[in-house]
Amino acid sequence: MPDIFSDDRYDEEWKVILNSRGQYTLSKNQAMVLKQGIATGNRGTIMFETFAIPIPYIVEFYRVRRFLKGSYQLSSRATEKEFKPISAEKFAEWKKKIYEKIKI
Repeated sequence: MPDIFSDDRYDEEWKVILNSRGQYTLSKNQAMVLKQGIATGNRGTIMFETFAIPIPYIVEFYRVRRFLKGSYQLSSRATEKEFKPISAEKFAEWKKKIYEKIKI
């Protein structure tokens, strides 16, 4: 018998408003990443694939709605994964190749 109170059955829509009046709609997972950054004292920026949220400039951060998965479609931007930078070694290798191509 499925657990009707399980959070796995639900998704959420969150909203972040910055002091620049920028607004971002986030999924439950993106909101968790942002909440974790705030809770651990990160005073920097949380990067996603196509946008970034600077924590010091957040004016409002709240849940808009909670709904059963599949009953509402969030935007593609609200379902992006957090940006993971490439390793320092891989970046150094990539930078070396670029510098060789432009002859620096």
